[in-house]
Amino acid sequence: NVSGSLKHLAFATCSVVVTKSGAYRRLLPRLIIMGKRWQSALSPLTNPTWKGLVAGITLTSLSFLTARRLYRLIDSRKHASDFIDRRPCLMYSGAASLWCYYTGVYYYLYHKFDLTNVRTSGISMGVTVSFATVMHMNPRQKFEIGLHWAAMIWNRPLKCFLMHSDDWVDTGMRITKEFGFTDEDVKKHIGTNTVFAGVTDVSVFPPQHVILKDAKTLRESLYWTTLSMRIFPFYRYLGWYRNMIIADGVFSGFFTTPPNLDESQAIRISPFALPGTDVHPLFPQEMFSARDICYSKTAKQMFRQLKIGYQAAERAHEKLLRKGLKPKAEAGRDEFGQIGTLDHLIVSSEYIFEEFKKKDPLKTSWD
Repeated sequence: NVSGSLKHLAFATCSVVVTKSGAYRRLLPRLIIMGKRWQSALSPLTNPTWKGLVAGITLTSLSFLTARRLYRLIDSRKHASDFIDRRPCLMYSGAASLWCYYTGVYYYLYHKFDLTNVRTSGISMGVTVSFATVMHMNPRQKFEIGLHWAAMIWNRPLKCFLMHSDDWVDTGMRITKEFGFTDEDVKKHIGTNTVFAGVTDVSVFPPQHVILKDAKTLRESLYWTTLSMRIFPFYRYLGWYRNMIIADGVFSGFFTTPPNLDESQAIRISPFALPGTDVHPLFPQEMFSARDICYSKTAKQMFRQLKIGYQAAERAHEKLLRKGLKPKAEAGRDEFGQIGTLDHLIVSSEYIFEEFKKKDPLKTSWD
């Protein structure tokens, strides 16, 4: 009968999948439980009910998504490599709206270390600083593009809620082109295993952490930054990319671990004191409130984050040297003082901020 045939087909499919995935025994109990639920779900087919129909559709979908996840795991083993990449890797966690914290960290790293031969990965807001790192933006450019994104957000009727990815990407495209960046600056990293973004693929079951690499254009790179931030109520929709339905990377990991990583060269950076983090706030007065994390808007909040980010990186200087970063020669002085110091960061950022406000066509309020 129909019920029996479908049951045999379901169990045969599960058996084939399990046979081909011997290394993934953790998933076997899940498939056994699913098989038992298939029995109870399929039994009403000879006398269908709405409850049975819904259960059947649900379990059919979960079975398909689980099989898709298993196939991806098996395929990844086929392409595994024993090669270890010895380059230092800057790994940025999510940061919600604490983008100025990462600007302070980036200012210190840019002026104190040679960043021309590093790998970098990011999750959520951390993807934006990975993007700046691999594009070799100077700290002023990193701060300015952040101000433009912030101005775009705070001038929306709904502020940072229910955003569309085009708002973010179009702003980023306009500013990066003003800085002189082109698609060629992105293409030269294809195949180098240099820059990665972590996202959560919810088109498989259970949802899986996926590492994006080898973007081909500026727009694609900027779209990555939105993909790893897809979380309601900040974005209206989940993302769609390379046949995946994508949510915020933080749902499946604090950090994105690139392939072939040399763990001794891994540098984990976060605005939160996460386990294993190398650069992070340390003292109680440096910790961020829930309002800071979700809704950082005022100039006072931004400059506090800049300072905390710089000091967190400065404290980790010796550790960063041990993990493979190469020191850079002192940059000298300019009209704001000794380049690379905290005073220079604050004074130059205040100047950039005031100049930005004069030119800002949106006349953003930073109160």
